[in-house]
Amino acid sequence: MGITRWDPFDDLVALRDAFGKILGDGSWRTGLAGAGNWRPSVDMYETNDNIVVRADLPGVNRDDLEVTVTDNSLTIKGESKHEHEIESGNVFRRERFSGQFMRTLPLSVGIKADQAKASFNHGVLDIVMPKTEESRVRTRRIDIN
Repeated sequence: MGITRWDPFDDLVALRDAFGKILGDGSWRTGLAGAGNWRPSVDMYETNDNIVVRADLPGVNRDDLEVTVTDNSLTIKGESKHEHEIESGNVFRRERFSGQFMRTLPLSVGIKADQAKASFNHGVLDIVMPKTEESRVRTRRIDIN
């Protein structure tokens, strides 16, 4: 059985996000036009060698994206544009987001920012950031006497 790295702030972030959804703090779309700001949904996970982030960005073009990384944070900025604006008639519902967005994620381990790579396919942004040697998970079997 391996040792799992635990970050006490992960639970606080999950709690904040849960309350945000309940209270409508703008971290998710409420279905009302102009209600709050949109934040892309992301998955972030760690492998032995990398920190990997996957972000869902439906309706966003590659040219409208900007990804920046420092030693301790990752920022995804961009803009989603409606291809067809409604010029006449009544809008009954507008749930798709249109406008600028930004999402900054703290990085809990050291990464090699100059070696980070990103790809964007079918509305999904994949970012792979190699970890520094100090941050890599090392497993060693310990003999039991």
